[in-house]
Amino acid sequence: DASLPYASTLCGACYDVCPVAIDIPDILVHLRERVVEGGPATRDGSKVVLRPAKGHAAERAAMRAAGWAFGRPGVLRAGQRLASRARRLRPRTLPGPGRAWTAARDLPEPPPEPFRDWWQRTNSGTEGGTA
Repeated sequence: DASLPYASTLCGACYDVCPVAIDIPDILVHLRERVVEGGPATRDGSKVVLRPAKGHAAERAAMRAAGWAFGRPGVLRAGQRLASRARRLRPRTLPGPGRAWTAARDLPEPPPEPFRDWWQRTNSGTEGGTA
């Protein structure tokens, strides 16, 4: 069934206890990939053809925005600095669909300085850490 690959957390405990060492997490990841790409599957006992998954609209928008920012080093640098300087303004919970996620876990706190700035400060901008 198309939903079965998602019935696991992929923590690896099933692999640890499997007496014949079947790599169940790897198989589940493969099956999830097949569900996402679409194609033949069994749903409720009957064979169906799944369309490729498109994902949630908010998730797609967030991934497009991340791809845009990651493709522009200046934009990424500015965003990291802005996040570091606005640390005190961090919300405790996310609005909308993110509310369920933050109901069960804490929103990570941005670091006090961006990684690029830390690297520049601690390594003097050189690869080996020597000037």
